[in-house]
Amino acid sequence: MPSKPVYTEIEGQRLKVTNLEKILYPTKGYTKAEIISYAIEVAPFMLPFVKGRPLTLIRYPDGIGQKTFYTKNKPSWTPDWIPTTYLPWDEDNEYLLANAAPHLVWLANLAALEVHTMNSTITQIDYPDQFVVDLDPPEDQDFEVVRDIALKLKTFLESYGYHPFAKLSGGKGIHLVVPILPKWEYEIITDTVKELMKEFIKSNPSTTLSISKNRRTDKTLLDIYRNHPGNTTIAPYSLRGKEGGPISMPMTWEEIVTCNNAQTYDIKATLAYLKEKGDPWKGFTNKAAKLHNQSVPISLLPLKDYADKRDFAKTAEPGSIEEDSFDPSEVNNKYVIHLHHATRLHYDLRLGIDSVLKSWAIPKGLPIEKGVKRLAIQTEDHPAKYIDFEGVIPKEEYGGGQMWIFETGKIEWLQKGKTKYKFKLLSKQTEVTFSLYRIKGNEWIIQRSESLSLDIFKHPIKPMLCGAISQLPAKKEAYEYEIKWDGIRVIYYKNKTDIKLLSRSGRNIIDQFPEFKDGTFIRVQHAIIDCEIVCLDAAGRPIFADVISRMHRIGERNIAGASKIKPAYMYAFDCLYLDGKKLTSYPLSRRKEWLRAIFKTGDKPRLSTTFYDGAEIYAAAKQMGLEGIMAKHIDGKYSPGARSDTWKKLKFTETFECHIIGYTKGKGDRIDIFGALHLANPNGDTWKYHGKVGTGFDQKKMKEILLQLQQLESISKPIKETVDEEKDTTWILPQYLCEVTYASFSPNETLREPVFLKMWAKD
Repeated sequence: MPSKPVYTEIEGQRLKVTNLEKILYPTKGYTKAEIISYAIEVAPFMLPFVKGRPLTLIRYPDGIGQKTFYTKNKPSWTPDWIPTTYLPWDEDNEYLLANAAPHLVWLANLAALEVHTMNSTITQIDYPDQFVVDLDPPEDQDFEVVRDIALKLKTFLESYGYHPFAKLSGGKGIHLVVPILPKWEYEIITDTVKELMKEFIKSNPSTTLSISKNRRTDKTLLDIYRNHPGNTTIAPYSLRGKEGGPISMPMTWEEIVTCNNAQTYDIKATLAYLKEKGDPWKGFTNKAAKLHNQSVPISLLPLKDYADKRDFAKTAEPGSIEEDSFDPSEVNNKYVIHLHHATRLHYDLRLGIDSVLKSWAIPKGLPIEKGVKRLAIQTEDHPAKYIDFEGVIPKEEYGGGQMWIFETGKIEWLQKGKTKYKFKLLSKQTEVTFSLYRIKGNEWIIQRSESLSLDIFKHPIKPMLCGAISQLPAKKEAYEYEIKWDGIRVIYYKNKTDIKLLSRSGRNIIDQFPEFKDGTFIRVQHAIIDCEIVCLDAAGRPIFADVISRMHRIGERNIAGASKIKPAYMYAFDCLYLDGKKLTSYPLSRRKEWLRAIFKTGDKPRLSTTFYDGAEIYAAAKQMGLEGIMAKHIDGKYSPGARSDTWKKLKFTETFECHIIGYTKGKGDRIDIFGALHLANPNGDTWKYHGKVGTGFDQKKMKEILLQLQQLESISKPIKETVDEEKDTTWILPQYLCEVTYASFSPNETLREPVFLKMWAKD
């Protein structure tokens, strides 16, 4: 009766193992438990040679000598955490991969004693990174003969610039495995290896390429036929399904010289060797060589379409032929997403496959929500060096316009085929899975497997506050300049068709400003933009009272009427979020570039103009009677809710914002209104008194202010300080703020020579 399954954890992965006591090698007495233990211990040495390679397996569920199962399609009970792939030439089968120790343990639990690998990885499935020559001797031939042929073949291959490695097959012979650059397709590899072996046979007539045993009699077969696409070779460190449990064991050439048997190593001998000496094939991939008879890598030929569309005398884009010092295979397993402001703004997704960048134009950008499908138009393959290209493509050139790197990182492939890919994109900000599949022609669909958190649209970003300066910055080249708009600071949110306009307190005031409900002036699906809303006079100067009046209108008819009488304009000056990417840690210069790309200026929505001559815009703003200008450091980051010196306001007069906490009784010609306003600001749980302001208003303005203040509830004195005219003061709830100019502060922080400028209700 089978024993109960056991659950274990390998490298954080929980998995079930069964029938641990079953003997799989009767002669040695090896149980399945020992095979699983071997898989765990040998994993660090074996994985570099099997990772990413489609596998074929030979399973021995009842042990060697019993019925076997040859497997290349994944079993129906394969768990989701086991990686799989499809092959371009075999889309009917879903091949298993072993990329980590838990995967090897799961295979061992299947009693998959023999693990066979292909000569290419899924990242470059059409381009082998090694070729194999299997020395298969005739029956009863001494091992010394095979060993001597292997040594001669080593010298022969080295004369052509190759670096062969040797391993005992675990059967009768020796395998020579030769690392090569993954730049040539299977057909070229097989033809090259065949010609090499024909040349070798001329001076070594005891070898042959004939598979027929009747024809080769006493000759050693140079088996090169496992270099065809889909064919496999027993993996380094894999067990063999033979008595004694031999291992396909990598060795150094010095050790091959003294070896007398292809089945020298079993589980215990292999683990003892590795513990004492380490990996005998260390540095295998660093020895990858070019094919001796090939001058132009085949991987560059598909770039003809790319080259035909470009004049490289005009565009700064990478050429179609890679530099000799640059290995295009370095792009494999990497990706880049470009934001491309061509005829229409769109994103380009480029995936490193077979030493080129497979490319798709995605008009609406990669989806950021699970299940959302987006159209992706496949374009021509791009050269590997495009992975780090950004710049301006001349307008008359194909794809003319600005190109930015939006995101770059690594790819973890989950499935690869001619018409379907599944992959995970990994970067500092991203870890997300996508499916990409063709529907017809060059039209594909890209779909996201898990949603990005959209909490950023639910929890308001607080605007960054600025510092103050009294003169232009000394390092003028490090700053750019804008008008300081005297209006309402807002953050504009676009989440597809959901539009919000949040004030500094986080209140959504989009209904008060219907001019901006149509988010089509933002060319992307998801964006968060820092703006200022103003009303303007005929000369283009802000009218603060009008925009405040607009802000507090209620009722659809009132708002519609005010929109006509006092139209509002929104000036955008920063981009904080764009299609799934938070931008606050990017420099201002990059945020502004992307803002200009995504923002379509109209009559009401406008971009705040950027100036680079501070003195010139300062003089012009002062002449127009504006409030001041902003100086912004081009490398500055955005700190939500914090006061940052990367933004500095330069006003023509010093101003101060404070709360109105009361007003005094008027005298003389002010007998029917008020005398002055008491000012204070929060100071922890108390209020800090800043004195009174009694100038800056005319009679009409004072009547309007008094009418607003009389609507508020009277309260007890909220401050501890003794103030002038205390008996004639009405204390009120601090529901209004005002801005004043002033000369300076006194030692007790009251304002000297304050002059009233404007007043508004708190949100």
